[in-house]
Amino acid sequence: MFELTVVEYEAAMRGIQLKIIDQYEMMAKTAMANRYAHHAKSAKEHKIFDKNKALKSIQGSGQQRKPNRKMLQQANQALKNYQVKFNVENKVEKGGRV
Repeated sequence: MFELTVVEYEAAMRGIQLKIIDQYEMMAKTAMANRYAHHAKSAKEHKIFDKNKALKSIQGSGQQRKPNRKMLQQANQALKNYQVKFNVENKVEKGGRV
């Protein structure tokens, strides 16, 4: 039997409601795209959805700044003598467990 607490139940219900809202939003966008495609004199695919624009927004502008040399040199100098120290401690509990 799957049991939920009140908080989990409310979270699940809110998630379901948000999913339904997203579905209605997608249906509205689809209807608008269909209307445009049906009524436009010369419908163009990129006016409905521009794949290249969407890919650019995911990947960023593609123009990365060059790293600041002075800042990199300062960071390397600051971390030059830094060493990570690990301490391994074995604590034996009752019964001989580690």
